[in-house]
Amino acid sequence: MEELTEEMGLVAEAIGAGLPETLEEAEQLVASIERAVQEETGHRVHDLSVEVGEDGILLKGRCNTYHCKQLAQHAAMGMPGGDHVINSIKVS
Repeated sequence: MEELTEEMGLVAEAIGAGLPETLEEAEQLVASIERAVQEETGHRVHDLSVEVGEDGILLKGRCNTYHCKQLAQHAAMGMPGGDHVINSIKVS
């Protein structure tokens, strides 16, 4: 967990408080959000897809419980751009 927190800090530092300005920064942010979501949910989000854009962060995938969906959103909210999270993870 400490490693992930350090990585999140480095990504946030690299791109500032806002959304990424380059494709490379966007890819780094997406990868960090995916790792954070999977770690927070114990890898219970299947087919996870993360998109970062001007509107914020979009989460897609599926999980078995609303609690898991909530954990995924919480993880994404802690990332740069996380003040605008659209959680489209399906619960089935």
